[in-house]
Amino acid sequence: MKMRALLTAAVMAAILSIIPLNTLASDKADSSGFRFRGYTGGMMLHSGYIQSCPFQLYSYSSATPVTIQIKGGATGIGGHVKFAFGTPTDMIRIGAEGHSSNVSYRPSPSYSHTGWGGVLIDYLHRSKGRVHPFAGLLIGGGGVKNHIITEGSTEDFLTERQAAMHKYAFMAVAPFAGIEVSLTQKLSLVIKADWLFNTTRHQSDFSSGLRLYVGILFNRLQP
Repeated sequence: MKMRALLTAAVMAAILSIIPLNTLASDKADSSGFRFRGYTGGMMLHSGYIQSCPFQLYSYSSATPVTIQIKGGATGIGGHVKFAFGTPTDMIRIGAEGHSSNVSYRPSPSYSHTGWGGVLIDYLHRSKGRVHPFAGLLIGGGGVKNHIITEGSTEDFLTERQAAMHKYAFMAVAPFAGIEVSLTQKLSLVIKADWLFNTTRHQSDFSSGLRLYVGILFNRLQP
């Protein structure tokens, strides 16, 4: 809930700050100059192979800890909104983004959930064709819920004797790069890759790796 409130506040602040900038730019710049160009937003699905450092799981029934490592294919969903400033060919975009990602790992049915979001800035080059490359950085925060179940099942209401949960928050930094493919004047396909970093205290079960995203964007960009 805190992350959703933070993203909502960031989006509203960006919208309110852009209204006077758009008015000023329209008065003082022509269509080829540096000014507010509009906004873009949409949803994305992602997948990728991620892994954590090996960590130890302790049990009351055994004096010997078990070494576990999170590794596997992560899947999830997210989205963003970006406000563009610049010329028709070169744009700086500022906005907000949030994602939710899950990975299952051994011992099954253990799984880890990571949610993160924050503000972003990127650079987009609008070429003469339909393919437009971009690169940028997200800075924000998130949380991890790691459910470890060494015996039992998640399909019943029975208390498991060999289970644990590790939950914590972190500061997030995620560099990214990708392309946007113009389908129509107001619709684009986005393909991007990023790498999520935990910039606060080290957590052995924090899983990271290359995630690949694909989604549809709705554009309200001026030429």
